[in-house]
Order: sequence, then structure tokens, then C-alpha cells
Amino acid sequence: MSRMLPRMALALATVQLTRVRGAGVALPVAIGVLIACVGASASAIAGVPWARVASVAFVPLHSLAVGIGALSVLSGDALVELHGSTPFGVRAVQTARGALLALAGTVGALAMFAPLHALGVVYGDIGWASALSPVCGAVVLALTAYAVVAIMESPRAAAFFVVLAWVVLSFFWDPNLAGDPVLQRAVPMALALAAAAGAWLSLGSPERACAKAVGAR
Repeated sequence: MSRMLPRMALALATVQLTRVRGAGVALPVAIGVLIACVGASASAIAGVPWARVASVAFVPLHSLAVGIGALSVLSGDALVELHGSTPFGVRAVQTARGALLALAGTVGALAMFAPLHALGVVYGDIGWASALSPVCGAVVLALTAYAVVAIMESPRAAAFFVVLAWVVLSFFWDPNLAGDPVLQRAVPMALALAAAAGAWLSLGSPERACAKAVGAR
């Protein structure tokens, strides 16, 4: 059985990558590249100082795109619940999707940050350590989406909490800690990981399976 686990994990990841590659994988990378192009255009047209200030408004849009894309992937597929009768189970499928979403968000954040950093457009840039801000921001929103979809039954409520997390992170938390990307992301990452751990337990609970079974009748 232990020899089969790597093969099963690879098969699960491959299947889920096929399922989520549009909104889950392509969207975060495409948005990251698009924001980098916007920053480059702004610096060429209005100058680097203005573009640097404006980046406070357009750079956080990447993590929002990751969160909304994660919501659509994690809550918009009715086939997910059918995995409860397979060897993988709902928890493994959702966790695999969440991991793929976080990875795609990381790639998209780096695709956005690298050219902006090279142009000097990143606000409060202290070098490559500043990449922690967009990278961890994308991961935090992906984990938040994973957690709220697992815990809440209503897609609208899940969307509300994801957007609320983005607003608090982007407009209240980040501006006050712009010069310290490690502290800026340590607390949100800890909270998001704790929420994701609770969601992981919830997805595997017998009570949830029974509730789904009763609701399907």
C-alpha cells in the first residue's frame, strides 16, 4: 500500500490539474503578467515615482484574483462531492486543488513582482525579500478560500469572507508594515494555515459526510 501512495498522489494531482487549469492555474499567472505590463506601461508614461505610488492600488489585485479563482474552483464543481465514494475522498481532492491554487498563485506573484522590481516600481521595495508580500498574499487568499468553502455551505458567504480578508490584508494590514515583509506576512500566514488545518479536519469528519448525504436526499 505504501508503494502505491506516490502513484495515487501523482494521479490525483494530474487529474485535478486538468480540472482546475483554467481558473485555478492560468488565471493567477495571466493576471500577474497583466499587472506587470500595467506597471511597466505606467512607469514609461507617467514615470517611476508615480507608478511606484500607484502600485499600492494595482498590485493587490493579484491576490484578489487568486482568491476569487480559488472560490470558483473549490466551490463551483458539483463533481467534487462524488469523490466521497472513491479511494481519494473529498478531502484529498479539495486539498490537492488548494495546493495547486497556492502554487499557481505563487508563480503568478513572482511573474508580477520580478519585472516590477527590476523597474523599481514596487512600493517600499527592499530587494527580493519584498517578493514575500505578493507571494504570501496569494497563498493566504488561496488558503482562505479553501477554509471558507470547507466550513461554509453558502458560496455567497464564502465569497464575502474571501473579499473581506483581501480588504483587511491589502488596505489595513499591509500599508502599516510595508517595510517589513517578514512580519507583514507572518501573522496572516499563521492565521490562514490555522484556518486551513481546521478546514482539513472538517472535510474528513463523519458529521460532514452525513450532513451531505442527508442534504442530497
